[in-house]
Amino acid sequence: MNCLSRHCSRLVAVGSLMGTLFVSGAAAQAQTCPSFPITLSAQMLGSLPTNTVITDIVAGDNFSWLSWTGDQSDRTLVVSLTVPGDSTNYVNPDDSTDHELNVGDWVMAKAPVSNRSSMRAALNSLLGVDLIVPVFDDVRGSGSSAAYHVAGFAHVQLLDYSLPSQNRISILFLGAVDCSGGGGGDGGPNV
Repeated sequence: MNCLSRHCSRLVAVGSLMGTLFVSGAAAQAQTCPSFPITLSAQMLGSLPTNTVITDIVAGDNFSWLSWTGDQSDRTLVVSLTVPGDSTNYVNPDDSTDHELNVGDWVMAKAPVSNRSSMRAALNSLLGVDLIVPVFDDVRGSGSSAAYHVAGFAHVQLLDYSLPSQNRISILFLGAVDCSGGGGGDGGPNV
């Protein structure tokens, strides 16, 4: 019985160590998703099955460009649209000390973009690329002072665009993404 007791305590010790490593590893990996400055409406995505093509996200109030810092320049948007993106520059418009984009945060809108060659080059480089974008469920303000409330995150691919002539962007909706793990979100639903 003494031998069995010794083996059991070793198993408990090994199990405890494995649990500690697992929890520590999970905490080290907890972070928000690197995101791109395009937001899509939760209302539009809410009932869509995964792997659905949306031929025009610009139609209606289902889409907006975003500015992680509130900077309205086209150059800043182009940089944010260039892989790997720069959502790490995010500044919460309600709390300048919050630099982690999470569910429950607000993000500033970016005014409509011009059809510059650098914008076309940035969008061309994103064609067929897997992107994570914030999903919004509320808007406050209007124009360049608008802000979008993050309700979750979506995994999409940019399929095609025609800006500004037809003012159309087509995407493939690949599903909701869980980007929880940071400190600023409320852990709410993703879409």
